[in-house]
Amino acid sequence: MSNLSATLPANEARTNFYQILDEVGQNMRQFTISHRGKPGAVIMSVEEFEGWQETMEILSDKKLMSSIKRAQKSKIISSKDADKLIGW
Repeated sequence: MSNLSATLPANEARTNFYQILDEVGQNMRQFTISHRGKPGAVIMSVEEFEGWQETMEILSDKKLMSSIKRAQKSKIISSKDADKLIGW
C-alpha cells in the first residue's frame, strides 16, 4: 500500500482493517471503502478529520469569511518597507 489515497471493497477493508488503521495513523493515508461497487465511507486520520471540520466551520462562518476576504484585498506592507517608503 503506497499511494496516499486508495479505494478498497468492504470485504478487503475488513480483512486488512488493522493494516489500514496503521497506514492511516502513521502515513496520513486515506481509504475510500466501497460497498456493492459504490463509495460508502472514508477512513482518514483523526488529525486530518479535525482539519476538515475546522475548514468547514470557517467556510460556513459568513462574518469570518467576509473578514478574510477583506484582509486579502487590503494592501499591507511590512514595517521595513514602510520605513523605506518614508525614507527612514
